[in-house]
Amino acid sequence: MNIIFDFDGTLIDSKERLFKLFSFLVPESELNFEDYWTLKKKGIGHAEILEKKFKFQSNDIQQFQIKWHQEIEQPKWINYDTPILGVEDKLMSLFENHQLHLVTARQSYETAINQINKFQWNKYFKSILVTKQEKEKSQLILENIEIKKEDWIIGDTGKDILTGKTLQINTAAVLTGFLSEEKLKSYNPDIIIDSVANFMIY
Repeated sequence: MNIIFDFDGTLIDSKERLFKLFSFLVPESELNFEDYWTLKKKGIGHAEILEKKFKFQSNDIQQFQIKWHQEIEQPKWINYDTPILGVEDKLMSLFENHQLHLVTARQSYETAINQINKFQWNKYFKSILVTKQEKEKSQLILENIEIKKEDWIIGDTGKDILTGKTLQINTAAVLTGFLSEEKLKSYNPDIIIDSVANFMIY
């Protein structure tokens, strides 16, 4: 069986990285960590936050988005990421009987690989797929993995769930990432779990 994992928000906690970068790019912001993530978990994007809370105009929002993409995978921000509790043990356990794959929408393959190597997780994955934001995850998966209906995809976003539905495989949504349980339910995943550490083959 193939088990396909998202990266950010699923295997690693990237919340501090995103909050720190937002605060850096919007120095006038008085949002604290909890305020920022309360908005994000409701599915409110940066454009709406910037327009409604900081009166950014469309050009300002566009410049923010450009700077965000330029900065988000730089080492000074990536270093804020930490493994989600229990991930190592779960990967080790699942690796014994299943084919594990990682697919991420990161821009840089090198940055993703370096981070995976840092956590010493590379030994668990049969393939590591990075979209480089040039392909959809579903396309990249189909090009590299022989999918079967009993396979699983595990992720923290609506896009991950929709990817699984496109591939017609099982979907597991985790609550360690960027959306609330209520928001994830709207995508109708097969299961919702607190974290990857709680994942079991059903």
